Amino acid sequence: MSQTDSKVIVITGCSSGIGLETAVACAKNDMKVFACVRNPYKANELKNRIETENLSKIEIIEMDVSNDISIKTGIQKINSSTDHIDILFNNAGRMVLGSLEDLSDKELTGQLNTDLQGVIILTKNIIPIMRKNNSGLIINMSSVAGRIGFPLSSAYCISKFGIEGLSQVLRRELQTKNINVCLIEAGVVDTKFFVNTPDAMSSKDQNGKFVGPYSEDTEIMRTVLNRIMKKIEDKELDASKPSDVGEKVLEIIRENGKEFRYIIGHDAEAMIAALESSNDDQSKMDVAIENIMKEWM
Repeated sequence: MSQTDSKVIVITGCSSGIGLETAVACAKNDMKVFACVRNPYKANELKNRIETENLSKIEIIEMDVSNDISIKTGIQKINSSTDHIDILFNNAGRMVLGSLEDLSDKELTGQLNTDLQGVIILTKNIIPIMRKNNSGLIINMSSVAGRIGFPLSSAYCISKFGIEGLSQVLRRELQTKNINVCLIEAGVVDTKFFVNTPDAMSSKDQNGKFVGPYSEDTEIMRTVLNRIMKKIEDKELDASKPSDVGEKVLEIIRENGKEFRYIIGHDAEAMIAALESSNDDQSKMDVAIENIMKEWM
């Protein structure tokens, strides 16, 4: 029996990308997978993989992590199928592009509800289940944006910095309960994430042109994101694949979250190395990030 056999894992954001590939990887390693999706009717890619690859160990659970009631309903459904949860992978996420001033209250709240509050509420409800079994592993999907503040992505960075803080607290709070907590800090991953990233509504006029005091900066950042996606598509950028994250999750499970941080991607490694060598000198950090962004351009 391997170190993953018969384990039960809950994964959020499974309709595509990282969540989908992680669900598939875990199921192929004989784990029972509760694959949470916001809208089961839009999870066709996941359903097709389950059918074509005979992944009977994956059960799709409806769960909108931005909605407390949906989270609790999803947990009730999971509890009706199993008496324990070994691993939680908080993966669901989104991003809205724009300056803090341009973001509406609704856009800011939507980001924080999905990427931070949803993680808090789901984790808070699963901890007692793990504690009852005196065992558990919580893996939180973070980003280099949880360590470095990027302009025009304030809402996303706020949520990821929050995930970093939450994870540090929980790792210490739960260590006596035999529950480990760790982070994955990823760079650019070849998913639809940037394609699905909307611009702040107030940053554009009715013709779709960027307007306002941050229009030039926002247009540059949007251009960067578009070029990143084009370079990934043309195989000119060495971006991590969603399956790379899935394999990393398996590695973390096998070693039971021995490390606190797991970095994925050459770009993430370079940026975090620059951060750690800068000794909190922001001018050095700015130069390092600018050089990395030039590579993306």
